[in-house]
Amino acid sequence: MAYTDLPLGQTPPRSSPPPRRSSTVRIVIVVALCLAAGALLTMWWMSRTPAEPTSPTPVAATDVLDESNRPLRQPISLPSLDGSDALLRELVGVLADHPQLARLLATDGLVRGATLATIQIGEGRTPNRPMGVLRPERRVGIQGTDSGRVDPASYARWNAATTALTAVDPAELAQVYVNVKPLFDEAYREQGYPEGSFDDALVQAIDMLAATPTLEDDPVLIRRPDYYIHEDPKLRALRPVQKQFLLFGAENQARVMAWLRRFARALDLPTRR
Repeated sequence: MAYTDLPLGQTPPRSSPPPRRSSTVRIVIVVALCLAAGALLTMWWMSRTPAEPTSPTPVAATDVLDESNRPLRQPISLPSLDGSDALLRELVGVLADHPQLARLLATDGLVRGATLATIQIGEGRTPNRPMGVLRPERRVGIQGTDSGRVDPASYARWNAATTALTAVDPAELAQVYVNVKPLFDEAYREQGYPEGSFDDALVQAIDMLAATPTLEDDPVLIRRPDYYIHEDPKLRALRPVQKQFLLFGAENQARVMAWLRRFARALDLPTRR
């Protein structure tokens, strides 16, 4: 049996068929890419007309105008959730032109797939089913036989996905997300969160990834019959998705987190990190 990345360690999600086994770190990037496949019909536009006060009011020097970064939703007519794929495939090219996006958009159930992946990441699980088409051809390698540090060349497996994500402007994606958010909220309710907003799932997923430690050296992996485990007990104690995120490599990991933080700021999401 061929060696894969770390064990998935997950249970099937509610109201969802059993997932196919696949590598996970791709989801870190593709969650945002699925959101990017929304409905970018117009660019960022927002205007505000401040209310004219009836009488002058002194303002203290320490007073700060509390303004939101989050864009206003534009009046866009959305398709049904079941019929949303065609619109996403048609308009995603406006955001970025990348082979990874084209492969992703060839799949079905884009909004539901992104929603499920985001929920699973927020719970610390390794998502599989939605983004199997983005699995790298190369597998993780180690500098040794039975154990050894991760081969630095393995990190290049995620270079293309990282580039695809960071090619999308976070502010433009924030406008897209706000415009199509009703579709994600509907898919979120289907997964068993009737009172929740998909914003909550995004915050949990970003916080989960942000809690992944930054390593000074390449981690040491121990070979098992068909997977690897971390030698360091502290790393073994991490959640499955965090262990996979470490295999992204420090440089790609930093680029992904910087992009996700910019995206969160554009939406005023209350992330902890």
